[in-house]
Amino acid sequence: MKKQLFLVFMLSGLLLTACNTGNNPGSKSNTPDVEDLGTKEIHTELMQRYLADDWDSILTYVPWVTADSGSSSHRSEMLGDVSQPNPIKLEFDEVGDADNYYVQIAKNVDFEDAKLVQSNEKSYNFYNSEIGQEYYFRAASSEDELEDAQIKKFKVNEVAPRYIHIDGVINFRDAGGWASSLVEGAKVKQGLYYRCAQFNSITADGKSALKDLGIKLDIDMRDNPPSSSPASSSDWTIDILDGRVASGTEDYRWEGVQNGSKTIAQTYKKIFEAIAQADQKPIALHCTHGADRTGIVSYFLLGLLGVSKEDCSRDYVMTRFAGERSVLPYQDSRGSRCEIGNWNTKTEALEGATFADKMFKHLHDDFEISVDTLETIRELFIPGYTRPAAA
Repeated sequence: MKKQLFLVFMLSGLLLTACNTGNNPGSKSNTPDVEDLGTKEIHTELMQRYLADDWDSILTYVPWVTADSGSSSHRSEMLGDVSQPNPIKLEFDEVGDADNYYVQIAKNVDFEDAKLVQSNEKSYNFYNSEIGQEYYFRAASSEDELEDAQIKKFKVNEVAPRYIHIDGVINFRDAGGWASSLVEGAKVKQGLYYRCAQFNSITADGKSALKDLGIKLDIDMRDNPPSSSPASSSDWTIDILDGRVASGTEDYRWEGVQNGSKTIAQTYKKIFEAIAQADQKPIALHCTHGADRTGIVSYFLLGLLGVSKEDCSRDYVMTRFAGERSVLPYQDSRGSRCEIGNWNTKTEALEGATFADKMFKHLHDDFEISVDTLETIRELFIPGYTRPAAA
């Protein structure tokens, strides 16, 4: 009798183990077969060369930057717009022939919150991925077949900046992804603050992409911002903030004071107060070309967030990829002043132990941006950052 009971217990245990194994998503029998495609790159070859070079070398960079035969318009025509990132091409040749294909893209192998797109080819150009992020995708000729489709994964190269493709807009990139000195190993959070050129020519596809990014606030720094954002669509309203800084005020933008007027400084304060709420309203900030007015606010922000002076400068000069005139890291043959060199020199003259400290002090003292606003921005953009205890 004891022997029979022992056999019953043993059999029950084996059945229970088998059931648990079959129902466990992490068990070998249920682990999906995932094809690893390795690391993918969103930067063009030209961008990669620029980003891999030393900052000292960039001061006299390759001919596409240094060539200068006179007029700024000539240089712009010579380069044109090369600010568009490469798409990540998702291929699925294994799927049977069909007129239309369904593709699911997600950040997890369970495809929770997956994006569903369609393609009439056995590939799909995936834009606006987050740098450093791992993605999974699968494709089939019908939605019902997706669950059993081959799963593939890839990781996006971690090199900043994160370039964004918005149809009808140039020079669009995320401030996130740059290394920060504020927390060891930290990087600026992506998806909160974007910089770009004007939205005047944005297409319906471009507006759809803005919605996918979750952008809710258009900060327009042009001379006469409109009352509503041209980036809004019928199903996605983007608020607009008047952040105008007049053309021709280059000599006054660092200090924010022009002939005794603090109008520019007050505009910066308003912009940074909006940035402190970017978790509720992700931002796209721009002027006309996304060059100097956009560039100085982005320089201030990245410096505040502990990004190195070299990377802040590198980010500024990248507007050259959009064919923008004298966004150069040195004085050109026409004697044009070098804004980025001027800013770097002025920053060094500020008080503070680090570049980030100097930028914090500049924003607080000269633009009267509150300590709470500046610390809130740091906490929001830098994972793991905690503001110092009040004295």
